[in-house]
Amino acid sequence: MIRSHWIIALLAALLIGLPVSAQETIALPQATPELFNTQTDPVSLIGAYYNAISRGEYVRAYGYWEQAPRNQTEAQFEAGFADTQTARAIVRLPIFTDAGAGNIFASLPTLVTALRRDGTQQFYTGCFVVHKTNVPVGDAIEPDPNWYLREGTLKQQTTPNFDTLNNVCDETDTLTSGLYPPSQLEPTELIQSYFSAIATGDFVLVGSYWENPPGDLFVPSYSAVLTGAPSIDVYVNPMYFSEGAAGSIYANVPVLTVVTAADNTPYYITGCYIVRKSNVPAGNATEPDPNWHFYNATFSQAADTLSAINTLALGCSPQ
Repeated sequence: MIRSHWIIALLAALLIGLPVSAQETIALPQATPELFNTQTDPVSLIGAYYNAISRGEYVRAYGYWEQAPRNQTEAQFEAGFADTQTARAIVRLPIFTDAGAGNIFASLPTLVTALRRDGTQQFYTGCFVVHKTNVPVGDAIEPDPNWYLREGTLKQQTTPNFDTLNNVCDETDTLTSGLYPPSQLEPTELIQSYFSAIATGDFVLVGSYWENPPGDLFVPSYSAVLTGAPSIDVYVNPMYFSEGAAGSIYANVPVLTVVTAADNTPYYITGCYIVRKSNVPAGNATEPDPNWHFYNATFSQAADTLSAINTLALGCSPQ
């Protein structure tokens, strides 16, 4: 079970009074981002939290915490972001989850890039533990579908380093661990299940995640890089948007895949994955299929970590 003691170290505290040790510039979006307030899965909660901070909606950001972070009032919480223009997050997949006694917890390795009002950036890596109940509470007849922030620890980095995300959480998982069952019930669960199948060489399962047509687009595009690759790591921009159309729901998920090729060369492959599920029954079914499938995808290649983060931060354009 995830540790029961509460250690809430808020980003606001990390952004106050710390020297700007990183002067690299990343072309982070500076305009006010579109509203994103989904918190029905762990990854989206992180996206909603930093969306609220970047939009200056500190009451909303504060409300994502189960308890007042560091016992701060809303005014103290807001003051901690006085020097922050935007804050963007990247979450490493897969997500470790743990359930017990009517609760579900998830640990999310997270990289944050904060754009200060003077135009400089600061980088942080750390772990968020998020929580939801899976039984009704109080007079409710259904469990609350939303996740909430339980704990958060972030440490400043001189430059962004994906490797630090491998051990920032007390509980971690890998694409090859086999500790979590394949799932397509959320877009990010589809992403992590798909890349887990690639990492473990289960290419029958890999193909099943795509609608046909078009069939799998990623593996054929990068088969030369994937062959003999000793490691594959996957990261998502947690702020991804969904919309409904003609009996379907579509989501555009920005994903970064870092493949270390057989010759130890890293490849930074960014992609916008369009995933789809039906919201009406198909054929003889009486209920809609709850699973998401890949509908389409476009890819590009970044030169290094910084440019990969930049591309991922831009998100995906609506389709």
